Amino acid sequence: MVWTNILLQILVFIVGVYLIGYVISLVNRFFYRLVGNSRGVCYATGVIGTPIHELGHAVMCLVFFHKIVDIKLFQIGDEDGTLGYVSHTYNRKNIWCIIGNYFIGVAPIVCGTAVLFLLMNLLLPTAFSEFTSSLTAFTDSVTGGFSWGLFGDMIGVFWDGAVSIFSAITVGWQWWVFFIVAMCISIHQNLSGADIKNSLTALPLIIVIIVLLNVIFGYVFDSVYGGFLEGMNVGGGYLIGGLMFSLACSLLSLTVGLIVRLIRKLLGK
Repeated sequence: MVWTNILLQILVFIVGVYLIGYVISLVNRFFYRLVGNSRGVCYATGVIGTPIHELGHAVMCLVFFHKIVDIKLFQIGDEDGTLGYVSHTYNRKNIWCIIGNYFIGVAPIVCGTAVLFLLMNLLLPTAFSEFTSSLTAFTDSVTGGFSWGLFGDMIGVFWDGAVSIFSAITVGWQWWVFFIVAMCISIHQNLSGADIKNSLTALPLIIVIIVLLNVIFGYVFDSVYGGFLEGMNVGGGYLIGGLMFSLACSLLSLTVGLIVRLIRKLLGK
């Protein structure tokens, strides 16, 4: 039982984050192909999306005691096309700092998701309420432990997120504001090669910590193991459900890309 829980937590907190992040990146690459890899589109969306991306890195740097050496929230005209960056250093002997590498690396998709949630709550409260009900149901299924049905539940959360967004189009100007800002944020949630490489340095330590916590609570302090598991499962459920919502938001950009591609074809360009 303990080792099954360990496997589930690794799948949720590590594999799931990387996998969903990778799918979001694929969707965004397809979007840029649809719009002809336009640098203008990249700049226009990056005005909003890039600062959110970089602030995600910066916030996690502060949480895990990394020193921010230099930060650029948005720039135009860089030779290699870099729109923004956060340069940081840390004490390589400090375990907390090392663990932070993972969270700093994946911060753009996690923090971007948090901003999307806040934005939806402010602009589309009814749609937000509908989606959170679906998210809560998904979290409950995760709390029940690992089963192959969880993958179907993940697709369900993704679908409910997409439906809740597109069904709110009749709200008015609030929907269009959400549409534009959410598209900009989701397009720039991509994890760069440097982000992934940096986060990987913390994985061995994080896996060891997950194993130790489960072994200690599962075999030594078994009376509180249930509470520990519930906390981990609830957190993991909201994390994965939230990332699936970000993936649903990526459909906004993909929809725009498909429309642009169709218009270009109709115009013979």
